[in-house]
Amino acid sequence: MLYRKWGSKNDEVIKYTSSIDSDKEIFQEVKLVMKAHVIELYLDKIIDKKISKKILDAINNFNELPEGYEDIHEALEDFIIKNVGEDGGWIGLARSRNDHVATALRLKMRAEIIEILESIIELRKLLIEKSKVFKNVLFPSYTHFQPAQPTTFSHYMLYIEEELSSRWNILFSVLKNINRSPLGSGAVVGTNIAINRSREAELLGFDNIIINTISATASRADLISSVSEITNLMISMSRIAEDMILLSSSFTGYVKIPDSQVSTSSLMPQKRNAVTMEILRSKGGECIGILTSVMSIYKGIPSGYDLDLQEINKNLWNCIKIAKSSLEVLKDLFEGIEILNKEIDKSTLATDEAEKIANEGKPYRQAYFDVADKVMHGSFSPTITLNESIELKSVSGSPNPKILEEDLKLIGKRLDLDKLSLSEYKSLIVSKMGQLRVIEDDIMQEGL
Repeated sequence: MLYRKWGSKNDEVIKYTSSIDSDKEIFQEVKLVMKAHVIELYLDKIIDKKISKKILDAINNFNELPEGYEDIHEALEDFIIKNVGEDGGWIGLARSRNDHVATALRLKMRAEIIEILESIIELRKLLIEKSKVFKNVLFPSYTHFQPAQPTTFSHYMLYIEEELSSRWNILFSVLKNINRSPLGSGAVVGTNIAINRSREAELLGFDNIIINTISATASRADLISSVSEITNLMISMSRIAEDMILLSSSFTGYVKIPDSQVSTSSLMPQKRNAVTMEILRSKGGECIGILTSVMSIYKGIPSGYDLDLQEINKNLWNCIKIAKSSLEVLKDLFEGIEILNKEIDKSTLATDEAEKIANEGKPYRQAYFDVADKVMHGSFSPTITLNESIELKSVSGSPNPKILEEDLKLIGKRLDLDKLSLSEYKSLIVSKMGQLRVIEDDIMQEGL
């Protein structure tokens, strides 16, 4: 043990408080943060090039996370000191595990959110392209899961795209809030060493710093916001999964989901169980549980760092893994979905009929009750077809193919703009981090 001077690696207390298992998720980020710290000490002329090279070389050779340590930070520092010698101890100056882990967590969350945003864009793109194929394919809409009005499958797919677009925009704003650096804040009140926090932030691709050092080291509110919005994404996807389960059932029989997404029964060979959608639906609940767990841990912690905070970390990555795999499953489903040629209930034309009567001069509510009476007594006979109902829709966002064509142009532009915004933001991060690699390469040339 490097920090604690009591106990041994076999003590139950050490195992109980260790975060080594969950630290595996931020292994590379912890190394990267340590590199930025070493480079900052070098740029501030606190350590020379020779010492910097030896420490950076040790960090690069730290490739396994050993057991018997309280956390990755202790393991990495011990590894550096053992390989560099006494000069390795410089890394403890102007640095705490508190600001180090807070920075690594934000780097990890930044990368994960970017991946999720990219996956959402790919799914949205697929939905838009598929909607062009299905714009004339009749499909039931429903409220209370009762037949409501006729629509098209294209209209339904663009509803999903709209949901994902909203989630994308919120997550993109969360990404920018995450992309602020805690590094240089020390344990809680900073350090007496005048290191350049803004330059450290730049080296790691951050937009700026979290100014207050208490907030920088001990707040996890931004990380919780990330999981909250990812859970919100999962809730939206869970509702789509529920749709697919119901609509692919032989009781309704409107869609056929790909063979890769169904399973039969061990006893009943005719079954096509929508197993992936059932799992996705349950995973939505799992993310809600994760969010509740994280918030429950966080709510009772006083300001400043407490070890409770490390127990949040493993939950963050579990929810992210669920969301990433769920997006891929939905993408696969919509790539291979088929719409079955099943007749739509003609009673769904009742609203069209009432509106037609109202357009001829009768107050709508009176027309409504006239049509309702016919439906109730089994004498309702629509004067328009299902296709005509679609073509009569006159507002933006409706399934009318002509209106939908115009809407698709706006939806496509929105997607292109989102894709460009993310690409430019990623490029900015990469460009900033290029400075760290340039300085590291320069240092590593020492003595060559």
